[in-house]
Amino acid sequence: MQEIRKRLVVAGGGPAGICAALAAARLGIDTVLVGNRPVLGGNSSSEIRVWTRGATGAGNLFAEEMGIWGGLKLKNFYRNPDGNPIFWSETLLDAVMGQQNLEFFLNTELFDLRMEGNRIVWVEGVQQGTERRLRFLADYFIDATGDGTLAARAGLPYYIGNHLVEPGQGPQRPGAHIQGSSILYYTRKEDHPVTFIPPDYAYSMEKIEELLGRGGRVITEQSSGSDCWWFEYGGIRDTIGDAQDITLELKRLVMGVWNYIKNSGKFDADCYTLEWLGSLPGKRESRRMDTEYLLRGEDLRSGRTFPDGAFYGGWYMDFHPAGGIHDAGEDNCIQIPLNVYQVPLRCLYNRQVPNLILAGRDIGTERDAFVSSRIMNTCALSGQAAGTMAAACIGSGRAPEELKPEEISAIRETLMREDMFIPGAVSADPANMAARASTSASSVHTGGCGAEDGTQPLDQGGFVTFPALEGETIALSVRCQKAVTLRAAAHLSRLPSRFCPGREAGETEWKLEPGEHLLEYTLPAGSAGYFCTLVFEPAAAELLLCRPGRTGFLCGRRDSPTYHEPMAEYKNGAGAKLYGPEQAVSGYDRPWGGPNQWRAAPEDEAPWLDLTWKEPEALGEVRIYLDPELSMELPSSRTRHWDESHLFTPRTAMPGQLLRDLRLAIRLPDGSWETVQTWTDNCQRLLTARLPQGTRTDGLRLWADRTWGGQSAAVFEIRAYS
Repeated sequence: MQEIRKRLVVAGGGPAGICAALAAARLGIDTVLVGNRPVLGGNSSSEIRVWTRGATGAGNLFAEEMGIWGGLKLKNFYRNPDGNPIFWSETLLDAVMGQQNLEFFLNTELFDLRMEGNRIVWVEGVQQGTERRLRFLADYFIDATGDGTLAARAGLPYYIGNHLVEPGQGPQRPGAHIQGSSILYYTRKEDHPVTFIPPDYAYSMEKIEELLGRGGRVITEQSSGSDCWWFEYGGIRDTIGDAQDITLELKRLVMGVWNYIKNSGKFDADCYTLEWLGSLPGKRESRRMDTEYLLRGEDLRSGRTFPDGAFYGGWYMDFHPAGGIHDAGEDNCIQIPLNVYQVPLRCLYNRQVPNLILAGRDIGTERDAFVSSRIMNTCALSGQAAGTMAAACIGSGRAPEELKPEEISAIRETLMREDMFIPGAVSADPANMAARASTSASSVHTGGCGAEDGTQPLDQGGFVTFPALEGETIALSVRCQKAVTLRAAAHLSRLPSRFCPGREAGETEWKLEPGEHLLEYTLPAGSAGYFCTLVFEPAAAELLLCRPGRTGFLCGRRDSPTYHEPMAEYKNGAGAKLYGPEQAVSGYDRPWGGPNQWRAAPEDEAPWLDLTWKEPEALGEVRIYLDPELSMELPSSRTRHWDESHLFTPRTAMPGQLLRDLRLAIRLPDGSWETVQTWTDNCQRLLTARLPQGTRTDGLRLWADRTWGGQSAAVFEIRAYS
């Protein structure tokens, strides 16, 4: 028996476990990560290949998940722009291997634990391949296993579907219907015909015909990867205890589907083959632990905020029938869109086991909230919150339920410092010296449009989103070939969504003759601190578009994730209020009620941003938060083909608005500048510069030397610490 002693054990190598372990280790906690598979990534790994999605994929604008997870996704896109899932797993492994204070064990199944009183003392496992028995001892444990394995063994009650299971009861009660699991495959087209003879266990063609006839189940010879999400089964079984039976049933289905594609004569599939088939299903649902607070569906719908709100979700309320592929009585999938919502720390623990914290899909939620919070990007954010809370508990010597309000506030500030977005929260970090600095810049964007760059038809309707400046008038450029009346409903929201644009703020119409026009709209009282979204009825007209260059201005259609920038600008130069240098120290590091961004003028060839203090300050660290275009998804992987029903638009290049080359300098006593950090070919949103020991200065300057193609330099926030 080998004993490993750490301050923190994280069980589970999926998105939640990875982010929990990295978060704690980066905060100085000696941590071990234990996974039961040969690769990292959980359902997103190269073994299972479900792509990661979240708030942006469900129509929320400026909402892509960042933090530790966002940094990993950006690095993966930089290294792996084609979204190969093999390289995604290697990106995760690289991050874990390179992290100080973090040791990890793969292929290690945890099967036992020891309690003393109500606390976990150790967990024990065996590592496949090495035959080593490993015992992990720690002060705190994070259960990111997905199935709540440690929590259940420690005696916490949990939910299966809507049924509460108390310690000592069986794993699943009859009638506890949940979401099933799916096995995916990848297809490839060869330059020659490829035969396929199905295994004897495969479903017959007649069975596949019957299943496909139930609606909503579309296949083609090109279907690949997450197109196969509806290959689903297990929701009426025990998704833990019956996992092998579920896997074999899914294999029967998948082989039957592929036989149908290859040999029914209904597809142009002669030259197609399978280049990969999952051996493990991606599991959607099993245990949900009973915690101090259970997140409710009404919390999601109302956008409720919490004093301990620590991360966010924004995926649909995404209901799947329990019968999966065999269910003939329900729609394949019902998706109800949501705006972004907060999740509190109280969903991550139960005081019955004070040194256990939860992360991932096993956190405490009611089921109608779980169907949104289970999505992988949200699970990853829960992991960062869990790791950060564990570090605070270890540092203070207090269990989660014992933390004082000021300690909860400090956890939230730590999360925001580490690039976690908490909707509605503004940072007031007392240690951030940038907040008391004055700002100046080489130039400020006027808020005006770029060069004209195409049109967007309104024949199917559409929307235009822009930052609201109360009492000011914005002008939108449109064109029509014949006389038409344009009608639009105005909506206000802190963070817009193409599905849920916000509270109604009146309707307006414009009667237009043929030609080009400027539609003028004056922002109503009470609109300050919001985005305004004009939702247009279908009409025989088109919006004029400009080259993208302003965060906060977007247009598109409800049914499409492809966005453009409208030819829309405020009259009388009012748009200059949007992008001043003071925005970089506002306490916001991404859009919320406005762009919250300094942006230089496009014609500025050497843009810079300065922070100045009245007296020299002792600085040790500077953090810079950049713009990776937060309205576009960054999935972990993707296939060469995906069905239009996913409503997904891939990135084809590094984010143009992201700064590629930049330099940070300190002001010397004689007024000159000394460069202390240079970044070249940057691919990250959050940059951290650690200054030489003993640095004292009354000024910082950031030179933005080059973007990845954007017209002007932009920075959301700069922070400075001693």
